[in-house]
Amino acid sequence: MASRRQSPAPSKRTLALKRADGEPLTRADIQYDVLHAIFEDKSLAFTDPYDTAEDAPRLCFRDLYIKAIMHSSKATKALKDKMAESPVYAEDFAMLSLLVNVGRINTTMSFFPEMKTAIRTYHPIPTLQRTNGNMQDAPRIKHVLKTGLLEREANNPPTTLDEVLSRAKEGHIPATSILNLLFVLSSHSQGVGTHFSERFEFHDIFLRTEISSASRARAFLWLCFNYLENPGSAADDYDEEEKPNPFADPAKDSAPFLISLSPEEAELENVDTPEEKEWAEKLISQRDTIVKQNAVKEAGRDVMKVAELADEPSVPGDAEPKKRKRASRATVDKPKRTKGSAEKSRTGALKKGAQGSQVSTQGSTPRDDMSVEDDNPRPHLPRLMGVPEQGESDSAFRVLLGKDVEPRNGRAKANRYSPYPRSPEPAAPSKPRALRHPVPERTMLQHAWYIVNNTDPLVDSDDELGDEHDRHDYIQRLKVVTHLARQWSDPSPGLQRTLEYELSGN
Repeated sequence: MASRRQSPAPSKRTLALKRADGEPLTRADIQYDVLHAIFEDKSLAFTDPYDTAEDAPRLCFRDLYIKAIMHSSKATKALKDKMAESPVYAEDFAMLSLLVNVGRINTTMSFFPEMKTAIRTYHPIPTLQRTNGNMQDAPRIKHVLKTGLLEREANNPPTTLDEVLSRAKEGHIPATSILNLLFVLSSHSQGVGTHFSERFEFHDIFLRTEISSASRARAFLWLCFNYLENPGSAADDYDEEEKPNPFADPAKDSAPFLISLSPEEAELENVDTPEEKEWAEKLISQRDTIVKQNAVKEAGRDVMKVAELADEPSVPGDAEPKKRKRASRATVDKPKRTKGSAEKSRTGALKKGAQGSQVSTQGSTPRDDMSVEDDNPRPHLPRLMGVPEQGESDSAFRVLLGKDVEPRNGRAKANRYSPYPRSPEPAAPSKPRALRHPVPERTMLQHAWYIVNNTDPLVDSDDELGDEHDRHDYIQRLKVVTHLARQWSDPSPGLQRTLEYELSGN
């Protein structure tokens, strides 16, 4: 029969740490002295739930907690092997997991510098990163902890303190896994207050810096033993003899006494060492380097993607040439949007700077040969990467991006690639063509001489603004091409005479 004591409502206190991206978690943030005291206690008080032998040795909290993590169904083989071969890494990872277990670290944090996602923030923890092992991130750690259940409770773990005590009374010792117990204690933080002489919650173990770290650690161990091993200490409706709690106050055989500290004494706890500060700076620098390298790689992949789209030939019946061009332009011109305001964060600024350096070292982005409105893509035109051919000097060539060319008719012009200065553009006429005075026509020789001396042979014709002479020249060329197209299928000796006749303007 369950105890008549009702579990109180969950605590609404803010527990999770909140730090900016790249900011390290210090000893004071994680209350390292409390964690150290918990894991350094060697009292063999806890039953090993993973050893069914009757004479199985009892475990200290450190070994019990590490063993629970390694028996989780979601713990990877790499994690188990690393924890087995390196006791230092196992202890560091277990301390970090304990912080996740009690809600001190939420699922927006990550602790390995190779992290690529932008929805989490990176934080070095120099005190808990004494080895080169991957510390993973909070969501993965929490998933491992959530699945660290005992076989008998895999489908129905206890979720309240009363349920934990009820299972202990039924003879299930330990009443639940240590991982699940800490989730329950964190969710019902106020429920443990009846065990202590002063107002005290489970979360206070990691928040009340005016109480000594050693006494808070002992209170933590006392609570774990009380709910896992000793059901009689918190129930009042059965006569089962209580087991002595090795973490109790020796004088009263009750919850341990909480020792208060003065502000000066509190400042002496959880002090970062110079070596840890230096290690934190190295981890931040390593993270910055990785972020910049990833940004350069992403920019290179975007360039290759645009180049592939530009090289893809148009096939008959292709109904999406504009979509491909829009996609390629969006890939180059628009930054990738991610959850949150990445540009305002430190990581966003690093990526933006790295992408800018990538563009400056590689030259301009590939040439967008045709604008979005053009329906005739010309993949045979060269893509301008801003790199001169072998044997040519950098000064002999220059790249003018579309943003540097003045727009015409509301749209940007294509990139130009030329060793010559741009031809001067004539002023736009103020009158419609129908109201202008007729302009004397040039002869073919005069117009050819004018073109040679006043235009850039490497500039795309779409970039040139013509006048009446250009218009007349185009009409004459069109006549010649039209006439030749009709006779080209059957060349004859009179083809040359026909060409000369057409060019004469008769």
